[in-house]
Amino acid sequence: MIHIHYYDPELAAWQQRQVQQIAQELRLSAPIWLDLTQATNEEESQVMHAMAIAPTMAEDFTRQRHPPKFEAQAHFSLLVLRGYADPDFSEITQSAQVNLLFSGDVLISKVQCHEPLLAAQLKPVLSAEGKVSVVDWVKHFTLVVSASYLGKLLSFEEELSELEDAMLHKGNDELMATMMRNRSVLRKVNRNLAYQKDIFSDAMYEEQHVLANHFSNADLRDFYEKFERLHSMTDMYYDQLSDLVHGYMSTTSHQINERMKVLTMVSTIFIPLTFVAGVYGMNFHNMPELTFAKGYFITLLAMLFMGLGSLAWFKFKHWW
Repeated sequence: MIHIHYYDPELAAWQQRQVQQIAQELRLSAPIWLDLTQATNEEESQVMHAMAIAPTMAEDFTRQRHPPKFEAQAHFSLLVLRGYADPDFSEITQSAQVNLLFSGDVLISKVQCHEPLLAAQLKPVLSAEGKVSVVDWVKHFTLVVSASYLGKLLSFEEELSELEDAMLHKGNDELMATMMRNRSVLRKVNRNLAYQKDIFSDAMYEEQHVLANHFSNADLRDFYEKFERLHSMTDMYYDQLSDLVHGYMSTTSHQINERMKVLTMVSTIFIPLTFVAGVYGMNFHNMPELTFAKGYFITLLAMLFMGLGSLAWFKFKHWW
């Protein structure tokens, strides 16, 4: 179903309609917000045709999953944003995707979000006085998307500090698996933020950029700084997790080396003893030592001195 929101001057209030045919509704006073979140594929195609949206842009707008991007044509601009809808960074299920097609007086939106609270926030603000513009709506979407990351990242900072303390005191494989999952999620989040940061970076520094015609330099800088900060935070947290992972692996390798050192010393002690036992375990008749009355005790004593001598040598070399 297509939802149309418009301001009625006679009633001095915002009105909402559910329609299936869009052509006759275009006479409504601007600004108009067309919400296609619950629209079918046929209804989406109808709106794209009625608004004369380029086929490539219409395809990007209607796509279920699309990385953040900005594209402009003669009358409409396409802005695809991705918010973070999961409660934490233990796993990522599906990003909150916001597809926006907007011109000076028309906004077409499609929001895919499985988190109810964020989905409620991803709706334009309908001012009671009707003093609102499409630019205000797009700005609202952008700010909500950036805020969906900020709160989770600030909470994760405390979790990361606790995780670091736990790893320093008593690291284990379970904590290691948690860090690996968090790091994987942060890598995906970082990629989305990099796309969105670049969108507004290009708008700030490219001459005659289309977004510069809609937003002031202050707004564009605000958007860029928000996404740049979020991108830097994910970079920093990813690096910290990587350091913890590498530190745990180094500690584990050191512990394995210590165990291997003990096993090597034990083997080094018992190899010559095994050699002696093997020599005198051969049952040849012409072995003079076999008939020696005190040969057994002398051999044991020699083996004892060989073992103690090896231990003394290891101690002298500071190997243990």
